[in-house]
Amino acid sequence: MKKVLFVCIHNTARSVMAEALFNFMAKEWRAESAGVEKAENVDPVVKRLLAERGLNAKEKSRTIDEVNLEEFDLVVTVCEESSCVVLPASKVERWHIEDPAGKSEEVYRRVLAEIEEKVRALVEMLEKSS
Repeated sequence: MKKVLFVCIHNTARSVMAEALFNFMAKEWRAESAGVEKAENVDPVVKRLLAERGLNAKEKSRTIDEVNLEEFDLVVTVCEESSCVVLPASKVERWHIEDPAGKSEEVYRRVLAEIEEKVRALVEMLEKSS
């Protein structure tokens, strides 16, 4: 099975949302997520918003040092443009998405909707070409 890795700064919000949505939508691909910097737990607002949709967020964040980038067919960064990371992977797609951490629930919902739209388009494209 082909795999995609979603990466953001801490693996507590955006990449977690993308992973959960992608795994719900995709049939022929699987997603995982990681962060550039160490964080302990997934954002509780993200957990609640995903649960509202019947989706489970991962319990613990992890860093890209804990994954083998070579295992992934595609890496998608979901960072704000000013803080986006450069990764040594062969196929990288960059999505510039606002970090909702510490902001209002409205921002979290807007970010979730934006990620959902991008994930849906990505899943359609990947599964057509598989």
